Amino acid sequence: MRSHLLSAAISLLSAVLLSSCAAGPSPQTVEQFKSTIPTCSGDADCKAKWEAAQLWVVHNAGFKIQTATDVLIETYNPTGGSPSLGARVTKEPMGGGQYKIVVYVWCDNPFGCVPNGWQAAINFNQTVGAAKP
Repeated sequence: MRSHLLSAAISLLSAVLLSSCAAGPSPQTVEQFKSTIPTCSGDADCKAKWEAAQLWVVHNAGFKIQTATDVLIETYNPTGGSPSLGARVTKEPMGGGQYKIVVYVWCDNPFGCVPNGWQAAINFNQTVGAAKP
């Protein structure tokens, strides 16, 4: 009898955990991320923000940088069920000498990333957006 109760409790807990991961971010979180995507214009501004982006990845991603160019910063891919963040940052032209610096973070854990990927991406946006030449 006890083993059936324990099994049922474990099944219920697993279902709750998995459903909370599947729920995704709130619309407010997505809007906050989108509205804070950093932009830059001019060599000095873009250089300062691109350096801030690379430093953020070094300090916050759980994997080493695999590629770093003028338009891409990317870590090695998270594997082995790791909740640590992998990151990809792109510098995308908007026209008129302006660029947006967009981060994408992920992990290889079905229960979620540590730290939370959406909150990490918002922190990236705020950190990079505040960088000054």
